Amino acid sequence: MLIKQDLKELIYLREEELMNMEFSQHSTMIMKRYWKEFLMYCYNQDIKYYDLKYVHLFLKDKYFCKLINNKCELTKEQKNAAKSMNILVDINCINTFIKIKEKNIELNDYYLDLLNNYLDFWKNIKNNSDETIQDKKSETIKLFRYLIENNISHIRDFNKNEILKFLDINKNKTRSQRISINWNLRSLFIFLDDSEILKNNYEKILPVIKRIKERKLPATFEKDDVEKIINYLKDNVDSTSAGYRNYAMFLIAARLGLRKIDIINLKWNNIDWENNLIKLTQMKTKINITLPLFSDVGNAIINYIKKERPFKIKSNDDYIFIRHRYPLIKLSNQDSMTEIINKIFIHLNIPINKYKQKGLHSFRFTLATELLNENVPSHIISSVLGHNNPNSTKAYLRVNDVKLSECFVEDEYE
Repeated sequence: MLIKQDLKELIYLREEELMNMEFSQHSTMIMKRYWKEFLMYCYNQDIKYYDLKYVHLFLKDKYFCKLINNKCELTKEQKNAAKSMNILVDINCINTFIKIKEKNIELNDYYLDLLNNYLDFWKNIKNNSDETIQDKKSETIKLFRYLIENNISHIRDFNKNEILKFLDINKNKTRSQRISINWNLRSLFIFLDDSEILKNNYEKILPVIKRIKERKLPATFEKDDVEKIINYLKDNVDSTSAGYRNYAMFLIAARLGLRKIDIINLKWNNIDWENNLIKLTQMKTKINITLPLFSDVGNAIINYIKKERPFKIKSNDDYIFIRHRYPLIKLSNQDSMTEIINKIFIHLNIPINKYKQKGLHSFRFTLATELLNENVPSHIISSVLGHNNPNSTKAYLRVNDVKLSECFVEDEYE
C-alpha cells in the first residue's frame, strides 16, 4: 500500500474491486457507508493521503474501537465499522471480515406456513404489489425470528405484553424503521383476524408514529449536466464490464423518463421495433403506456445486446438488462445507480453536493421540468410520465411554480 496514496483514489479503487467480489448488496452498502464517513473524517482534518494511523484514529474517535479487537466486546455498530475498515486496509481479508450480518434464526415449519399464508392473503386477495409483498416478507421474518428466539411457538401467544416487549426492543431504531414495523404489524393483525387465527384489536395498542413531511423540491439535473452525463457514458462504454448496459439504461431514463423499476423490468416483447415504440405496463401504477423508441435509445439497446450482454436474448420474455456478475439474472431494484453518477461527477468535475439525489429518478424529474419549460401542457406531461391522475404530476413540477399555476387541472381531481 502506498503511503502517499490519495484517499479518494483508494476508496474509488476499493469500490471497483468490490464490484468483482461475490457478496450481498447489504454488505456492500454497509462498507461504503463507513468508507464515506472515513473520507469525510479525513477531509475535515485536511488529511488527503492514506495512512494506516488515520484508520486507527477514525475508529477510536468515531466508534471507540480498534481495527483488531475482541468481537465479544463490540456493539454491532462497532463490529461493522471495524470490519469495513479492515477491508479498506486489505481487500484480500474480505473472506475473513465480510460476514457482517448476524447469524439468522431459521423459521420452523409452523412459521413458514404462516408467513406464506400471510403473503398470499395480501397478494392474491388484497392485490398488493410485488414490492409491497417483499417489504411485508422482510419485516415478518424479523418478527417471527424474534418469536422463535423468545420461545413463542404459536402466534396466539403473541399477546399484548409480548407485542409491547417487541416494540420496546425496537424503540431505538430510526423513525422510518419503526414506521415499517408498525405498518407490518397492523397488516399481520388484519390477516390474523380475517383468517380467524387470532381475533384481536391489537392495532389499537400500536403507537402512532407520524412521518415528518417536508416540502422538498424534486431533485433535477441541469440540462447541460444531463448531456454531460450521457455523453460521458457513451464515450466510456468500453471502460467497464457494464458500460453499454449503463449507457442504455441512463439514456432511457433521460429521454423517456421511465422509473428505475420499469427500466430494469423491460423485456424484449416491450419493444415494438417495426413501429419504433416501447409499450409496457408500469410496475407502480399498473397503467399501460406507449412511448416513442428514439433512434439513440434503440441503438443503445442493440449495442448492449450485441457487444456486452453476457448471453443473447433467446425469447420475447427475456429481460433486456441483467446482472454481469453471477447469478446472471435481472437487475434488482436495490442495485444502486447513484454510485455510477457520483463517479461521473468526479471525472467531470461537477461538485459532488450540487444535487441532493443523483439516481435514475432525477432524470424523470428533469424531463418533466424541461417539458414544462417548453410550454408542453400538463396533461401531455402526465401522459408522458404515465400518471393516471394529473395531480400526481404536480410533485414533478413544483420547481416551477409560476408555470405550474398556469396549468389547468379539472375540478374532479382536486
